[in-house]
Amino acid sequence: MPNSQTRAFSDSVDGVIINFLHGATTNSQTRAFSASYDGTTQVASAVVCLLLAAISIAARSTIVAGCAAVLIALCYAYSPTAYVVAERSVIVRRLIGEVRLSLDGIREARPVSAADLRDCVRLRANCCLFGYYGLFRTKKLGKCWWYLTSRRNRVVVITKEKTALFSPDDVDGFLGAIQAAVAVPQSPPGEAVTGSPRRRRDRSWILTLVGAAVGLTAIALAVLATLYSPGLPSYTLTPEALTIHDRFYPVTLNPAAVDVARIRMVDISSDPDWRPTERTNGFANAYYRSGWFRVASGRKVRMYCADGRRLVLLPPKGNGVPVLLEVWEPERFVEEVRRLWSGRS
Repeated sequence: MPNSQTRAFSDSVDGVIINFLHGATTNSQTRAFSASYDGTTQVASAVVCLLLAAISIAARSTIVAGCAAVLIALCYAYSPTAYVVAERSVIVRRLIGEVRLSLDGIREARPVSAADLRDCVRLRANCCLFGYYGLFRTKKLGKCWWYLTSRRNRVVVITKEKTALFSPDDVDGFLGAIQAAVAVPQSPPGEAVTGSPRRRRDRSWILTLVGAAVGLTAIALAVLATLYSPGLPSYTLTPEALTIHDRFYPVTLNPAAVDVARIRMVDISSDPDWRPTERTNGFANAYYRSGWFRVASGRKVRMYCADGRRLVLLPPKGNGVPVLLEVWEPERFVEEVRRLWSGRS
């Protein structure tokens, strides 16, 4: 009887030990690898964030600032923070959620070669802000998913499910963990590009940075043009001339070129002859218009107005060009022009 109790106790202890060792073995097969930003990613991300901040400040719009903040937050959330090799899978950790690549049916796991990246085309991907991730296509790999935070230390894993690129800080450890988890077929060595950038003349990051800067500058200019609102155009009136000060289309009118007796006010929203229908060579947004326009009557005019509708018409003598100008006190302005220019035209 004591022998049977001793045997039962021994079996119980052995079971506990086996379970403990099994758990330790399982945990030892789970390895995490950091994913650091390289210098190019850091500089490009800083430039993009600064440009977006500058656009938001220049626009003075909470909508623009909110869109910029959401864009930065989403790009950062999708950026890989680490890679984990566990349960016959590679797991990409991100703030917005994990991506799991099953290693079943693996065909290759190796450093990226120069041939792998030739004729690379971005399909649906971010290629600047907080990394390089999304769907790309290259001549050799075809469609492939990138989960990169660095242009160095790149590793390609090809399975029956999909082709994916990673950039762990420890390339050898990452590949070793994959080989320990599954049997990886031997692949022929390629022209490695995972070492120091001094070993190769890879300058495509410059094009990426320049392209991002040009694109964001174009967006900034478009936003500024849309929100440009200088207010009413300023002018200088003297007995010799009327100078309209505009940033893009300034003009000076002489009394001899204006039919002073026919100066009057018009409502461009209702007057069938002076309602603008086309911008021919001018600037126009919801807040300001200046330059050359065509009106409903078919004539070309020079127009300078903010968001008002009642403008002063300065008709020309002969075949000149009419000028429509918005001022603070149109009646007083008309009287002042007539007083200063009467007898000079």
